[in-house]
Amino acid sequence: MTKTRRITNVLIGIIMLLFGFSMAIEAEQVYKILVVFLGVTLCISGIRSMVYYISMARHMVGGISILYRSVIVFDIGLFTLSIANIPLIFVVLYLAGIHGFSGFIDIMRAVEGKRMQAHWKLSLSQGIINIVIAILCLVFLKTTWVAMLFYGTGLMYSGVVRIIQAFRRTAVVYIQ
Repeated sequence: MTKTRRITNVLIGIIMLLFGFSMAIEAEQVYKILVVFLGVTLCISGIRSMVYYISMARHMVGGISILYRSVIVFDIGLFTLSIANIPLIFVVLYLAGIHGFSGFIDIMRAVEGKRMQAHWKLSLSQGIINIVIAILCLVFLKTTWVAMLFYGTGLMYSGVVRIIQAFRRTAVVYIQ
């Protein structure tokens, strides 16, 4: 990981910590800002992936999957921007779905990492916590402030994990 990428990950982790802390304190006012921020971030990520596909990935084996992924991420970003004005209970359902899916993906990565004898414990813990947060959000769906408290806590945890991963030493393979 380059130094610029590490600094970017630390800054994103700090932003996630701030959003999570403010979400845990004032959920009613912050959730609209969070939804707009999340939607814009997903749209930008989708556009960046599309540009990467156009510039390089279309010449790669399996590059079409990058195009599919970028279109899906961009669509999810637009959908997220469109739900900024609906009641909080639907946003909590949406965020619980995102946490559940993300947790499932993290657990699958951890299983693959264990199989390849790489770092897998942090990914497994992050996946389990994401799934627990999704379940808790669904259990406390009627009391949206409790669900947003859990979501804010999960966001803070994800920020801490991102900061830890930014300082983790990356394995470099040398071919002699």
